[in-house]
Amino acid sequence: MTDPIDHDLARLSRGMPPAALADMEQRVAATIAAAPVPVGTLSVRGMALAAAVAMVLGLAGGGVMAGRSEARERPGAAVVALGGGLAPSTLLLGR
Repeated sequence: MTDPIDHDLARLSRGMPPAALADMEQRVAATIAAAPVPVGTLSVRGMALAAAVAMVLGLAGGGVMAGRSEARERPGAAVVALGGGLAPSTLLLGR
């Protein structure tokens, strides 16, 4: 019993590809080469503005997370884990 996909793939492999596909790679390369290249689309001012916006968003997001009560409280489980001597951070400290 053959799979319908296997049957279709076998049928496609027996056939010849269409003649229009023979020079398709050269036509695509010629079209890309003929396309105008945009010059100066990324300005220094625009990049600086994007970097400044990213910094402001990062600082605001960090400030919101630091202001939450979950971030200010130390969980009790972390203190117990550090005392066990199995945490990688304690291994790096030589404990």
